[in-house]
Amino acid sequence: MLMHYVLRSLMFMLLALHAPLALSAGSCVPVRVGYIDQHRPPYWLGEGELVPEPAGASVDLIRAAVKGSGFNCPPTLIRLPAGRLKLALEAGDIDMTPIGEQASYSPEIALPRDRDGNIDLNRAMRNTLVVLVRAKDAVPRDANPVEYFRGKVLGAAQGSAINARLREMGLTIDDGARDLDRNLAKLKLGRVDGVVVNLVRPAHLEATLKRYGGSVVQLQQPLINTRLWMAFNASYYRAHPEQVEALWNWLHVNRLHLGEFVAKYRKTQ
Repeated sequence: MLMHYVLRSLMFMLLALHAPLALSAGSCVPVRVGYIDQHRPPYWLGEGELVPEPAGASVDLIRAAVKGSGFNCPPTLIRLPAGRLKLALEAGDIDMTPIGEQASYSPEIALPRDRDGNIDLNRAMRNTLVVLVRAKDAVPRDANPVEYFRGKVLGAAQGSAINARLREMGLTIDDGARDLDRNLAKLKLGRVDGVVVNLVRPAHLEATLKRYGGSVVQLQQPLINTRLWMAFNASYYRAHPEQVEALWNWLHVNRLHLGEFVAKYRKTQ
């Protein structure tokens, strides 16, 4: 009887020792994702702090990436004004947010690195920007947009991460409008000379242009090809490197998923 008691006690002790390991293998790693609080369909839907359902193609991509990267729970979505996102990431108020190419990055921001310690360009999401113009202006369709728009005004989405780089290129940017439709309204009124727009899939832009009945056309040459990363707070990365690296790798392998999510939203419009 005594031996049975001792063996049972040992068994419970072993189970207690292994329980934390079993729990940690499938435990939730919370991640707070910050993104813009403006309605920019099809990528971000809704206004203000409330996260709507559906939330937009970019949110769908982020949720899929978190699900496929070992966090074991859905992300917490936090909508903030565009100007606060980078500051919130550096302060640790959010754990992750999209960041475009910049001249330099704060040490409080973690980006994927290659074997030499440089920012890993291969694990970036590519972003092509094109320019829309008024058809009546007869801008040559094969014009070099960087050269053509020097001394002119380009409309761009408010808070876009690429705006600073466009200004560094010597371009004059009007980013007072919050979305493409408002920028196109400015274009029609002659308040800007062209409008910058992301080109995820050509068919999506064609659908937008179709609504304007030929009065707005796209220049053939891209304005710029740039990159975008899902950046993490550096302290969060040090605490959860396995999950963060897995997310960066997931986005690299599944880089075309954003276009697929966008296509889904286009079908519902």
